[in-house]
Amino acid sequence: MIQHQPPDHIKKIMAYCARAERCRQEVIKKLTSYGAPEDEFESIIDSLYTEDFLNDDRYVRFYTSDKWKLEHWGRVKIKNGLFRKGFSESLIEAGLLTIDEEEYKTSMQAILSKKRDTIRAEEPIDQMKKILRFGSNRGIEEDLIWEWLTREGLSF
Repeated sequence: MIQHQPPDHIKKIMAYCARAERCRQEVIKKLTSYGAPEDEFESIIDSLYTEDFLNDDRYVRFYTSDKWKLEHWGRVKIKNGLFRKGFSESLIEAGLLTIDEEEYKTSMQAILSKKRDTIRAEEPIDQMKKILRFGSNRGIEEDLIWEWLTREGLSF
């Protein structure tokens, strides 16, 4: 009779982590999908940190960079995404500091300008509401949106 060897979860999860930056939450989800026993999670995760397959600082920097440069998310949305993944406030703030302030403002204002060009509402108040909603959904800070609205003549 053939005996089945238990799956080697650590090798599978190391390969998973080697393909892209991962966080603890993603690893737990993947270990669950592999059917790994929950009592092994902590020792596996500890090994991943020891072997540098998991690194919270690195993950936060990459996440921030990807969401900012590729998805054009604002800081608020990036911060909320990282918070949902279980990262500390200080780690999140450190990651957000990697975004160049002038480049960020210029980019966010360009996104708001582009959105204004697509709005069909004719009344300035309706345009303002739509831009506020759009900017908030994009994760742009409210004060930056209001600053842009004022410069564009769309605020009170």
